[in-house]
Amino acid sequence: MRFPERGLHVSWSFWLLILLAAIVSPLTIVLSILLAAALHECGHFLALRAFHVPIEGLRLSAFGAVLHARGAQRLSYGRELVVTLAGCGMNLVCGVLTAWFSLHYVWVEGFVFAGATRLPTPPLDGSHALNLAVSALFGPLVGDAVAALAGVLCSLALLGGAVYLYVQTRGGALVIFAALALLLSALKELRLARRAIKV
Repeated sequence: MRFPERGLHVSWSFWLLILLAAIVSPLTIVLSILLAAALHECGHFLALRAFHVPIEGLRLSAFGAVLHARGAQRLSYGRELVVTLAGCGMNLVCGVLTAWFSLHYVWVEGFVFAGATRLPTPPLDGSHALNLAVSALFGPLVGDAVAALAGVLCSLALLGGAVYLYVQTRGGALVIFAALALLLSALKELRLARRAIKV
């Protein structure tokens, strides 16, 4: 994936996702999800800064945000895992605080949604965290394969649930498209992992 050396890059898919979300959801839910996603990235940012890794850029796409920090490649598996989980940790803390202070339920929904999208499916954080944990124990080839296989299984389960929801309620078509996109990404990662193992 081509990434700018410095600055902000916003993909067309990000704007398409915002437009679709604004059409099918109330504005307060869209804003709560955007806020939760921004705080999620702040978690990654703070963890990278704690390990003295400079941030060089930010890319926004339909799959979320990616901080560009070449120095992160030099982190150990443990430190990189901390950086990966810091985003979900930030969402968890904000969700708990929001519920604790009994703020409007829409904001809680936004934090829950942002946390739930960190499934073990590429390119989401859950997949990267699983890859790092398994790689630390068994090596990067096994980590890639396990994360890719988990991504395929998780995507299939999500797709099955989305189709069931659509059949029962005639709602949730966007979740079906999201699950299909995640499944395609996971299948690509599985293909790459199998090719690496054969080499």
